[in-house]
Amino acid sequence: MSLKMRARELIRNLQGRMDPSPYDIAWMARVPNAAGDGPHWPELLEWLIVNQWLDGSWGGAVHYYHDRILCTLASLIALKQYGTGQEASQAIDRAERYVWHNLHRLNHDPFELVGFELIFPTLIMEALSLGLDVPTHTCGYGQIRRKKLALIPPDLLYSPNVTTVHSLEFLGKEGDPAKMRKALAANGSLGNSPAATSYYILQSGDDGPATTYLCDMLDQNENVIYLYPCRIFELAWALHNLSFCHHPLAGWVDDSCWEQLSGNLSEFGIGLDPTFGIEDGDITSVTMRLLTLAGHSIDPGILAKFEKDDHTFRTYDYELNTSIGTNIHALETLRLLPDYHQRERSRDCILAFLMAHRIFDTYWMDKWHASPYYATAHVLGGIARCAPEILPECGRAIEWIIHTQREDGSWGFFHQSTAEETAYALIALLLCREQFSAPEDILKQGVYFLHQEMSNGLDNYYYPPLWLGKPLYVPHDIVQSSVLAALILYEETFGAL
Repeated sequence: MSLKMRARELIRNLQGRMDPSPYDIAWMARVPNAAGDGPHWPELLEWLIVNQWLDGSWGGAVHYYHDRILCTLASLIALKQYGTGQEASQAIDRAERYVWHNLHRLNHDPFELVGFELIFPTLIMEALSLGLDVPTHTCGYGQIRRKKLALIPPDLLYSPNVTTVHSLEFLGKEGDPAKMRKALAANGSLGNSPAATSYYILQSGDDGPATTYLCDMLDQNENVIYLYPCRIFELAWALHNLSFCHHPLAGWVDDSCWEQLSGNLSEFGIGLDPTFGIEDGDITSVTMRLLTLAGHSIDPGILAKFEKDDHTFRTYDYELNTSIGTNIHALETLRLLPDYHQRERSRDCILAFLMAHRIFDTYWMDKWHASPYYATAHVLGGIARCAPEILPECGRAIEWIIHTQREDGSWGFFHQSTAEETAYALIALLLCREQFSAPEDILKQGVYFLHQEMSNGLDNYYYPPLWLGKPLYVPHDIVQSSVLAALILYEETFGAL
């Protein structure tokens, strides 16, 4: 099957695939059975014991300290409450040692996780209340938590239209079951989060829609995942990746995909799923761009709702940090909206923001992804399309990508190579070839690495979690679309390897 046929099949069969989430598993492992004398899903406790890392932590394969600390605290609490026997006791001892040895390394990570400043202090306090041997301080996150909560009007704290609904477990013993019940989505979840929904059940004793949601999530995925469902996010991002190729966008999809995107785009924007009640500036930008490229007429005023006073763009209300990705995607959408009010002013402000927020004046990091190759590829691709006149100022980013290729042809920001990051590096170099001529052997080696990695099939390939949610996670089919996009773009440029 050709690469382009694989891409079409991928888009037709998006399934929201993700690997098991230790953080969400730990929360679900605490949900009691109907009798209240044990866990509803005892197999999840066993999963935690079997899947503890040798260093005592839980979390993704990439050692991102925020992820490991949060997953380890959540797992500690679950095992302390319901774990029995020597294996559970030993797992707790190892985990306590990990927290003590690594809590101070949180500042090694470039970004916090989603809601970390809210959830982390709560988990520390809960662990201490259970008698677990963990530090009594929060590395300054108590102050950051107060700063975050000061942004949110108290009467909106439980609103299904504010992002705190996705992380309401941060309320701990203070959570109000009645207010949470009102915030439940139509699918029975709190913010499409298995962890937050499990927390609601713990607080309320609910055994109705929320439990049904968790059972449905397990039935559909065969494991506990971080985010369910996320259909709009998955479709929009997979198509966005494939839009890097020269192949006509309409060639990847049938009319039902455009109907799904256009039917869910309202005057207020669009969210990650029809069941998720919060519009997202990033997904809105990407969706508007895709629909415009597909020939749909889109109201520019929708995008304007996400423009801030400084003329950069937000992802959500009440956020602490502005997203690089949201702004480069807004820039690409603005290019297609000639009637956008004072478009040139917004364009110039976005470009100034992007150029001012390079790391070491070289590459970019985004708060939604752990690897700089993700943000750098998106920014370089967007600038090449929207502002090629300033691309020469990005030469250091190209040099950095070229010189960080590994001997096997791959790229990886952390301690291991990944196909995902290799795809981003290749996309960036290929999209900027007119201005920066990357040695062809570097491109060929990267493509060869991807072919070797995928030799046993794309569908069963393991992608380490690099996306920043409450834990690290990996939207499998989105990542797979980026790998296919890199390979297709290379074939379009040089022919088959």
